[in-house]
Amino acid sequence: MRQALLLHNPGAGDEDHLKADLVQAIEKEEYSCVYCSVKKDDSWKQQLDQADFAVIAGGDGTVRRVVKELVLRNALAKKIPLAILPMGTANNLSRALGIDSTLKYSKHIKKWKKSEIQRFDVGVIKNADATDFFLEGAGYGLFPNLMQRMDELDKKEVENAEDELVLALELLHDIVLHAQAEKYIIKADGGVHEGKCLLLEVMNIPSIGPNLVLSPEATMDDGLFNVVLIEENQREEFATYIQLLIKGRDVSFTWKTFKAKALTIECDGPYMHVDDELVLPLKNPVLMEVREDVLQFMINRLS
Repeated sequence: MRQALLLHNPGAGDEDHLKADLVQAIEKEEYSCVYCSVKKDDSWKQQLDQADFAVIAGGDGTVRRVVKELVLRNALAKKIPLAILPMGTANNLSRALGIDSTLKYSKHIKKWKKSEIQRFDVGVIKNADATDFFLEGAGYGLFPNLMQRMDELDKKEVENAEDELVLALELLHDIVLHAQAEKYIIKADGGVHEGKCLLLEVMNIPSIGPNLVLSPEATMDDGLFNVVLIEENQREEFATYIQLLIKGRDVSFTWKTFKAKALTIECDGPYMHVDDELVLPLKNPVLMEVREDVLQFMINRLS
């Protein structure tokens, strides 16, 4: 019997009953199950080598927390496949993997026996002082600004994830209209890109933030980043695009984009983001490079 390590990020008040429901659903499919709350402590890290696969029940932030441990492990350590039960707001990583966050978790669990492995590259960020990694994307400009504004909001009146995504798009629209453009210089694959941008994103998957698809052609196992730039002269056009998205319209927008395996960035933005974390920018220049085939996710391409 295969052993599943269930890594859960429980919300307020739901730990006891959801824990029991999740364990029961997994055991019903003839897996043994060890439950750990990633919110309480780090004891789950000691269980990784005993499991056949790990199940992450939570949002993108929970996935990042678990993956951080896997990335830091010795290269000779066991590579453990990951299954996701999406329970966050945006669930951008799940969307990229083709995992439907609207399905009940029991339906996802039933599919594991027919799943296949999806290789997943990881982005590494480093400069003279620090090293970090990202799964989804990292960048400057609009999204760090949006994260800061969202953190300052009182979300008690927000009833569900869909309302929160709409709220984020409304805030983003306002930010686009008023944000100061930031100078950047990017050196990649022998070329140089420079100018003033509203948004600079190094993407590993298609979407970011409030499910905003910035790089629809991005793939997670091609050994390349998709770099996206929205220039200062596109402010009005991008604001209109966001406004139409809020209204539910099917619209398109063209921005500057190119692929790169490694790049150095100098940007004068006051903040940057690494996945869903807002951070002070690393000292320039910043090197970003792809590490191939670091992770394995369990997916079902026929679902």
